[in-house]
Amino acid sequence: MINMRKVLMITAMVFACGPVGTLFAQTDHSTHMAAADASAHDSLTGGNAHGIEIAFELLDGDGNMVTAEDFRGRYVLLGFGFTHCAHICPMMALNMGKALNMTDRDAAGVFISVDTERDTPEVTHAYAANFGETMVGLSGSYEQVSAAAENFKVSFAVTKTQANYTVQHTANIYVIDPDGELLDVLTFASPAEDLLAALQQ
Repeated sequence: MINMRKVLMITAMVFACGPVGTLFAQTDHSTHMAAADASAHDSLTGGNAHGIEIAFELLDGDGNMVTAEDFRGRYVLLGFGFTHCAHICPMMALNMGKALNMTDRDAAGVFISVDTERDTPEVTHAYAANFGETMVGLSGSYEQVSAAAENFKVSFAVTKTQANYTVQHTANIYVIDPDGELLDVLTFASPAEDLLAALQQ
């Protein structure tokens, strides 16, 4: 059964990341939002909160198409983010990698970038791999990432102005069992020990 106690409503969390540009102050902001609070998960479809579908078709660092079916038979920790994020995404990926290193189960981590303009599949995988040898980074076209995000009920938006490059996205960690079923949804701030417990259930 899905345990949503750790899913938090995250509001007004804006972090500055990135360099100062030559002509304009190119501030990179990321806003992270939890999908819903626990009270919103009374209605389940197929064992998944809000009818979340464990499905995606994205590209790995070598340009190969990867789908959710490729992870059947393994436990998976999956999160959405982007590589220029300064605080939240690195913390999320670090704890995912730690949990995977601690478990004795066959498991993998999947980091999907929503920043399709800057995060190529190669860049995304190189980023994810820094957090563990079983971490995989996936990206693709805007259409591919949008389809994956819709399946996981993830919201994201990339807004560019002369002064800012802003990325907003839902930040949760999805725990998936070897049959491709959603076991749990945890907040991005969940420590490795909580992720490990979710993998072991």
